[in-house]
Amino acid sequence: MSRNGLGPRMRPIAFSKYDIALFIDEKGKTRWSHLLKEFVENGLERHISRQKLSNYLKELCNEGLVSKTIDKKALMLRMVWRVYPIYVVPRDRKKRIEEIRKRKKIYEFVDSANPEKIEKLDEVIRNLEETEEEGIQTKS
Repeated sequence: MSRNGLGPRMRPIAFSKYDIALFIDEKGKTRWSHLLKEFVENGLERHISRQKLSNYLKELCNEGLVSKTIDKKALMLRMVWRVYPIYVVPRDRKKRIEEIRKRKKIYEFVDSANPEKIEKLDEVIRNLEETEEEGIQTKS
């Protein structure tokens, strides 16, 4: 076993672009330097490169999950400070972020569950599928 508790061939799960969107949502508004500290220069085995972080931010902006804007205070004081962009999650995308958060929680549960919990989960899924099939048959 390696020192992080994973098997010798298993690597830590890398950050996804949705991890970045969730971080931005939790902080409210985030600067590039905050993202670097959290995802690139965090001192952990789980990190990404600057280029990957930049690409993920571009993808998130293109999807509309994250907006790149200018801090209004910094813009007013631009003679004193250099104006850097900030990243925020638009209000109309909060519902999508919550969906992503729920899915991530479910995936983490499944990844870390013991065989007994997986069996219970499988049983619940089968029951839901049966109930759904019965509902479809009664509508027909």
